[in-house]
Parts: sequence; structure tokens; C-alpha cells
Amino acid sequence: MADQAEEKKTELFDGGDDERFMLTSPTAISNVLLDLSKRPDILTAYFNHGKEYILTAVLAVMPERNLLVLDYGADDKLNQRLLDYGRAVCVTKHDNISIKFGCNILQRAKFQERQALAATLPETLFRQQRREFFRVSLPLVNVVKCHVPQAEQDDLVLNVVDISCGGVGLLDPRRQFNPELGTLLQGCRIELPDTGTLQLDLVVRNSFLQAQNDGSQIRRIGCAFAGLGVDKNSIIQRYIHRVQIEQKALQNRD
Repeated sequence: MADQAEEKKTELFDGGDDERFMLTSPTAISNVLLDLSKRPDILTAYFNHGKEYILTAVLAVMPERNLLVLDYGADDKLNQRLLDYGRAVCVTKHDNISIKFGCNILQRAKFQERQALAATLPETLFRQQRREFFRVSLPLVNVVKCHVPQAEQDDLVLNVVDISCGGVGLLDPRRQFNPELGTLLQGCRIELPDTGTLQLDLVVRNSFLQAQNDGSQIRRIGCAFAGLGVDKNSIIQRYIHRVQIEQKALQNRD
């Protein structure tokens, strides 16, 4: 029983999904997948306990047949290993909303004269449809850094990819850091350009591997602020407002 629980945890990667965002209605799940098929986003389909993956997309949803049609991956050997394994956990972001679901991969298929994978419709689907705090994505140039103290070692330096008054999203391109959920990271420093350096504590809320367009993987870590004071909250709010103004100016220039 313990082995089964560990296998399930591994397959879902972080085990930290908030049940408020878990869909169980077949109609609601189909609607989300149909939306994905209308404007295909890249899905990362993980299998073999997260050790392997293919990049795919939702091509079609057939609720009457309990079928989901996924795009065929670029590597035929990986596709075959996925078929042999028989199950995948698919992860993506759609309109900046995190979506994750598991499905049974049944067989190769043809869809509109192209190679495809036929899968069962998922019984549950995680869709994080709202945030308690407004979150702004940060630019990839002049990357904001977060310094995480390490015992008897140099600080671990991670990239800050988004920020809100509730927390930050961090990227670890070298995959050196894989903290357990709930870990308290004390004394972290975040350097906000033209604003100053904030020292604060972070609590790890989620951690997962994120596929890049070139096929590589980086680790993304979501953290909540712990005991954020009013003064630091105000600094973050001002910084978010300034970033919004700069991003809007760039959009208008284009």
C-alpha cells in the first residue's frame, strides 16, 4: 500500500494540488479540454513516474466515446515507451492558468490524416482558475534574482519569474534545488531593480519540472511569503505597479 501511495505521489509530482481547483464533472472537464483544442498550447505529457515525457497538444475531445486525441510526439521511441507504460500526466498553462490531468494512453490513432495518440478522458482535472493576489510576470532580461541561504554553502541563486503580494514563482535552470512542500526558506533576499533588496521568508507551495521549447527541463518552484510585514508588502505593490506601467508602455510602442 505504501508503494502504491508513493507511486501515485511520484506520478502527480508534487501532491500539492488545491482541491478547490479540482474538477470532477465530465462536462466541465470536457469543456476545459475543448478550449485547449481550439487554441492548442504545448502539453508536457509525463510518464514513467515523471522520468520521461513528450511534448504534445489536444487535437480533439470526444465525450460520447470517452476519448481524448493528443498530438503524436516528435520521438517515435518515446511515443512507444509511453504507449507501453499506458498512462501520462499532462501539464500546461492556458491563459496563464495552470492545468494538469492524468489519462490512460490507449493506442496510436489517425486524426485528420496525421499521427495521433488516443487516450481516455481524465476523471479529474486540476485547473487553478483564480489567484488570491494579482500576479505579474517579470521580464526575461535583467532577471530578478532570489538568494536562498544554504547551510555552510554559498547562497543558491534562483530566477524570479513572477511576483505578487502573496508570493513568487522561481526558476532553477540547473535543477540544483528540489525542496519538499512546506519547507520554510528563511532569510531569502530578492533584489528588485530600482527598488531595493527585500529580506524575507518563503514557504514552498509547489515544485515541478517544466519543459522548454528546446526539449530541456527546468524546475519551477512556487513559494508563498511567510509573515510579510506591511512595509515590505507596500514595496512589492509599488514594484508591481511600476512593472505594469513599463510593460504597458512597451506594448503601446509595438
